[in-house]
Amino acid sequence: MNLAKIAIAAILILGLGLGAGCSIFQSQPVSAQPGGAQGQQAGAAAGQASQGAVGRYYDFDDIQVPNQLKLDTKRSLIFRAGKFKAGVLVFTDNLEVESLINFFVDTMQKDNWVLQGTYKYPRVALFFAKKGKTAIIQIVEGTLSTEVSIWVAPTL
Repeated sequence: MNLAKIAIAAILILGLGLGAGCSIFQSQPVSAQPGGAQGQQAGAAAGQASQGAVGRYYDFDDIQVPNQLKLDTKRSLIFRAGKFKAGVLVFTDNLEVESLINFFVDTMQKDNWVLQGTYKYPRVALFFAKKGKTAIIQIVEGTLSTEVSIWVAPTL
């Protein structure tokens, strides 16, 4: 059973790799969004073909997410009370972990977040802080997909 899953994953990855060609390695500008800068470049981190922006903002206007990631609304939770906003956004797709790390480190810095620490293996966690709030980005690579969880909370 596990051998069959590995074979299917290998075939899918090979097919996607051949179909995408070299365009996934080209840098693309980030579109103007609230909390972001215009004309930013994010390299292979998002793997977007030349149809536009490589990232977008969701519920947090200062945390950019690669366009390829799909929001899982059943597993995400945002709490708001006045200006207070906290919660977790969960995304999935089949993206390479190192590219995601590079994307988040680069774009978070551009949105004035400071990388406080990281850990790797068996999963990746990136710890960021800025005035008044903290964020943890967790990346877990599965057999057929990669999951990204973005936790944001105010600093006490």
